[in-house]
Amino acid sequence: MDNVKSRFLKRDDGTIYDSLTSVTWLANDSRLDLDKEVSYAEAEEYLKKTNEKKVGGFDDWRIPTTHEALSLYDKDKLNKDVKGGDIHLDSVFPPGAANCTWTASTRGKEAQIFFYMNGCAYWYQKDDKTISHAVRPVRRSN
Repeated sequence: MDNVKSRFLKRDDGTIYDSLTSVTWLANDSRLDLDKEVSYAEAEEYLKKTNEKKVGGFDDWRIPTTHEALSLYDKDKLNKDVKGGDIHLDSVFPPGAANCTWTASTRGKEAQIFFYMNGCAYWYQKDDKTISHAVRPVRRSN
Protein backbone atom coordinates (compact mmCIF):
# COMPACT_ATOMS: atom_id res chain seq x y z
CA MET A 1 0.00 0.00 0.00
CA ASP A 2 1.42 3.35 -1.06
CA ASN A 3 1.56 5.99 1.63
CA VAL A 4 1.74 9.17 -0.43
CA LYS A 5 2.68 12.22 1.58
CA SER A 6 0.53 15.28 0.91
CA ARG A 7 2.24 18.44 -0.22
CA PHE A 8 -0.16 20.37 2.02
CA LEU A 9 0.13 20.89 5.77
CA LYS A 10 -3.12 22.01 7.38
CA ARG A 11 -2.53 24.10 10.48
CA ASP A 12 -4.87 24.82 13.40
CA ASP A 13 -4.79 28.57 12.67
CA GLY A 14 -6.89 28.27 9.48
CA THR A 15 -3.92 28.21 7.13
CA ILE A 16 -2.53 25.60 4.75
CA TYR A 17 1.18 25.45 3.91
CA ASP A 18 2.10 24.23 0.42
CA SER A 19 5.50 22.51 0.56
CA LEU A 20 5.71 22.40 -3.25
CA THR A 21 5.53 26.16 -3.75
CA SER A 22 6.53 27.38 -0.25
CA VAL A 23 3.47 29.59 0.11
CA THR A 24 0.76 29.59 2.76
CA TRP A 25 -2.92 29.81 1.82
CA LEU A 26 -5.91 30.66 3.93
CA ALA A 27 -8.02 27.51 4.15
CA ASN A 28 -11.18 29.54 3.50
CA ASP A 29 -11.62 31.81 0.55
CA SER A 30 -13.67 35.01 0.68
CA ARG A 31 -16.78 33.12 -0.53
CA LEU A 32 -16.71 30.89 2.55
CA ASP A 33 -15.98 33.79 4.92
CA LEU A 34 -18.36 36.42 3.49
CA ASP A 35 -21.08 34.20 1.95
CA LYS A 36 -21.18 36.35 -1.20
CA GLU A 37 -19.41 37.07 -4.48
CA VAL A 38 -16.88 39.89 -4.47
CA SER A 39 -15.62 42.39 -7.01
CA TYR A 40 -11.88 43.02 -7.27
CA ALA A 41 -12.17 46.08 -5.00
CA GLU A 42 -14.14 44.02 -2.46
CA ALA A 43 -11.45 41.33 -2.65
CA GLU A 44 -8.84 43.98 -1.83
CA GLU A 45 -10.98 45.19 1.10
CA TYR A 46 -11.37 41.60 2.35
CA LEU A 47 -7.58 41.23 2.29
CA LYS A 48 -7.12 44.54 4.12
CA LYS A 49 -9.43 43.35 6.92
CA THR A 50 -7.77 39.92 6.97
CA ASN A 51 -4.41 41.63 7.44
CA GLU A 52 -5.77 43.98 10.14
CA LYS A 53 -7.00 40.90 12.07
CA LYS A 54 -3.62 39.19 11.56
CA VAL A 55 -5.37 35.99 10.51
CA GLY A 56 -3.05 33.04 11.06
CA GLY A 57 -0.71 35.44 12.86
CA PHE A 58 0.23 37.33 9.66
CA ASP A 59 -0.53 40.71 8.12
CA ASP A 60 0.88 40.18 4.63
CA TRP A 61 -1.95 38.26 2.91
CA ARG A 62 -2.41 39.20 -0.75
CA ILE A 63 -4.20 38.28 -3.96
CA PRO A 64 -2.42 35.32 -5.61
CA THR A 65 -0.59 35.57 -8.89
CA THR A 66 -2.11 33.59 -11.76
CA HIS A 67 0.79 31.14 -11.44
CA GLU A 68 0.11 30.66 -7.71
CA ALA A 69 -3.60 30.10 -8.34
CA LEU A 70 -2.75 27.59 -11.09
CA SER A 71 -0.48 25.70 -8.68
CA LEU A 72 -3.55 24.63 -6.65
CA TYR A 73 -5.36 23.21 -9.69
CA ASP A 74 -5.03 19.41 -9.83
CA LYS A 75 -7.10 17.57 -12.44
CA ASP A 76 -6.86 14.40 -10.33
CA LYS A 77 -8.37 16.03 -7.21
CA LEU A 78 -12.05 16.73 -6.61
CA ASN A 79 -13.72 19.11 -4.22
CA LYS A 80 -17.14 20.84 -4.24
CA ASP A 81 -17.80 24.51 -4.80
CA VAL A 82 -20.52 26.61 -3.16
CA LYS A 83 -23.13 25.33 -5.65
CA GLY A 84 -22.12 21.66 -5.33
CA GLY A 85 -20.19 21.64 -8.60
CA ASP A 86 -16.90 19.83 -9.08
CA ILE A 87 -13.69 21.81 -8.74
CA HIS A 88 -10.16 20.45 -9.00
CA LEU A 89 -8.84 21.59 -5.63
CA ASP A 90 -7.32 19.34 -2.98
CA SER A 91 -9.73 18.20 -0.26
CA VAL A 92 -7.43 19.74 2.37
CA PHE A 93 -9.35 22.92 1.46
CA PRO A 94 -12.90 23.00 2.87
CA PRO A 95 -15.79 22.43 0.44
CA GLY A 96 -18.17 25.25 -0.39
CA ALA A 97 -15.64 27.73 -1.72
CA ALA A 98 -16.00 29.64 -4.97
CA ASN A 99 -15.06 27.88 -8.19
CA CYS A 100 -12.44 30.56 -8.92
CA THR A 101 -10.17 33.22 -7.47
CA TRP A 102 -9.25 36.72 -8.51
CA THR A 103 -5.55 37.00 -9.35
CA ALA A 104 -3.07 39.86 -9.15
CA SER A 105 -2.81 40.00 -12.97
CA THR A 106 -4.52 43.22 -14.02
CA ARG A 107 -4.81 45.40 -17.12
CA GLY A 108 -6.79 48.61 -16.79
CA LYS A 109 -10.31 47.85 -15.60
CA GLU A 110 -9.79 44.08 -15.89
CA ALA A 111 -8.21 41.37 -13.77
CA GLN A 112 -7.63 37.69 -14.42
CA ILE A 113 -9.72 35.13 -12.63
CA PHE A 114 -8.47 31.56 -12.35
CA PHE A 115 -11.10 28.79 -12.47
CA TYR A 116 -10.71 25.54 -10.53
CA MET A 117 -13.30 23.81 -12.75
CA ASN A 118 -11.14 23.78 -15.87
CA GLY A 119 -7.72 25.15 -14.91
CA CYS A 120 -8.07 28.24 -17.09
CA ALA A 121 -7.67 31.96 -16.43
CA TYR A 122 -9.96 34.55 -18.02
CA TRP A 123 -10.08 38.34 -18.01
CA TYR A 124 -13.07 39.95 -16.25
CA GLN A 125 -14.10 43.49 -15.41
CA LYS A 126 -12.92 44.24 -11.87
CA ASP A 127 -16.45 45.22 -10.85
CA ASP A 128 -18.00 41.94 -12.14
CA LYS A 129 -19.69 39.79 -9.48
CA THR A 130 -21.69 37.41 -11.66
CA ILE A 131 -19.83 34.08 -11.49
CA SER A 132 -19.14 33.38 -7.81
CA HIS A 133 -16.01 35.54 -7.87
CA ALA A 134 -13.90 35.28 -4.74
CA VAL A 135 -10.32 35.59 -3.59
CA ARG A 136 -8.15 32.92 -1.97
CA PRO A 137 -5.53 34.80 0.09
CA VAL A 138 -1.90 33.70 -0.07
CA ARG A 139 1.39 34.77 1.48
CA ARG A 140 5.00 33.86 0.86
CA SER A 141 6.30 31.70 3.69
CA ASN A 142 9.56 32.69 5.32
